[in-house]
Amino acid sequence: MMKLYTAVGKYKMNEATLPLVITGDGKECALDAHELILWSSLAFRILTYDELKRDFYEKERDLHILGEMDFNHYLNRLTMRQLIASGRDCTGIDALYDLLGHLYAQKVPDSLFVKTATFFKLLFSHKYTLHDAALIFHKEALEPAERNVLALLKHQMLSTAELISCVEKGQSSLQNSEELMDLLYRNDDCDCDSILIDSKFKSTLIPTLTAIANLYLKQQILFQIL
Repeated sequence: MMKLYTAVGKYKMNEATLPLVITGDGKECALDAHELILWSSLAFRILTYDELKRDFYEKERDLHILGEMDFNHYLNRLTMRQLIASGRDCTGIDALYDLLGHLYAQKVPDSLFVKTATFFKLLFSHKYTLHDAALIFHKEALEPAERNVLALLKHQMLSTAELISCVEKGQSSLQNSEELMDLLYRNDDCDCDSILIDSKFKSTLIPTLTAIANLYLKQQILFQIL
């Protein structure tokens, strides 16, 4: 049995420079030092239990902030707060779908202002060359399936299961939630749970799931729980 984990939410610092994770409903969740180590280990990553545990203890030692509680304590706490998601199954692809199927994908904002400000901050720190600082503007090439997923996410968050079903129906864009409802939920017996079950057996499961996972690893999307 394989079990996979990933982070949920969007990271930010508040005015007091305290680390927060913003959930899909806008709730701000504060993290202590050990929770931040664990959550950040999974940000834009998908790890097994053993990989995550090893990474957590390595960072804890490197930062010299050994805690009184063990790894499982922090993992269970963040899971209960829905800031970490997990999925399990007998095969890798099924475990990945169990992890991501119910999560909502959200595009990471591509702000020119933020990138420009970061560029000058790196440049004026005198720790980076002009070439190194300019790499922040570099965009990694995307596969057609990845571009299709991003196009579907342009105006709203969609669950992984919804994205798979949209691709199965040949949809390349969605302008609003009404268009989504008409495409996937027009029948009375269709709801989030049925879409989650049905999408697992779509022919587009593997390519779309792979595209979603790749976009996450490329830091183009993040995951939320609604």
